[in-house]
Amino acid sequence: MSRKTYSSVDCLFILFLTSTFAEFSGLEKNTFPQPVLAKDVEKVPELDLGKIINEKVYANIFVRKREEHKLLVNHLQSIEDYSKRYKLMKLGIDEILRIIREEGGKLRGNQITAESEFPKLQELINALAQFLENTCLFGEMVLHFPDMSYRILKGVSEWRTLMTDALNYTKTFVKILDEKSIELLGLLNQEINEDQRTPEYVNPYREGAQQTELAKPKQKSKSKPKKGPSLSPAKTEL
Repeated sequence: MSRKTYSSVDCLFILFLTSTFAEFSGLEKNTFPQPVLAKDVEKVPELDLGKIINEKVYANIFVRKREEHKLLVNHLQSIEDYSKRYKLMKLGIDEILRIIREEGGKLRGNQITAESEFPKLQELINALAQFLENTCLFGEMVLHFPDMSYRILKGVSEWRTLMTDALNYTKTFVKILDEKSIELLGLLNQEINEDQRTPEYVNPYREGAQQTELAKPKQKSKSKPKKGPSLSPAKTEL
């Protein structure tokens, strides 16, 4: 049985999705800390995110993460090879769905809502951040690459219910989300739920998505010779 291997680009993609507070702590299972020598283990301080991160601080971090999402979309758009882009898109969407399921379970189990106090435990802070950020990233990917996204999601059961619940939950965190992210989630809801679409709904990214996803060189049609006598005078060369 062959082992599943990932390229360096794939690994960076997964790292991007799963690293939320790596800059603050290397203790979470989804982060990639800098190597520490054995003799220095006892000297490494254990940072308490509950004392560093509050709702206001995280709101600023969230905006920065959303800017990184846009860079990721730009990178995907720059990949002209369909199969390579599809591979990264599938890797990303699969990982996002996994994160939404796992972190969503933690949030529900601990009754974390927009109305409750911002979590103090490091694990719950990370769970909330992962959930909010990846819900928005899912929106970016589906809206910018709708056809490819639906092809990937076709084989995933209950994805629409999962992500509709996720975006509705995420939208309630109005003290954290910026206006553009709230607008994006509104578009995502209408995009993936046809019964929720307003008469004037338009995916503003769809035209660009079609150009980047489906652009193929057109074959020049061979002109057929016209039957019957030509009305134009014959050309002569001097």
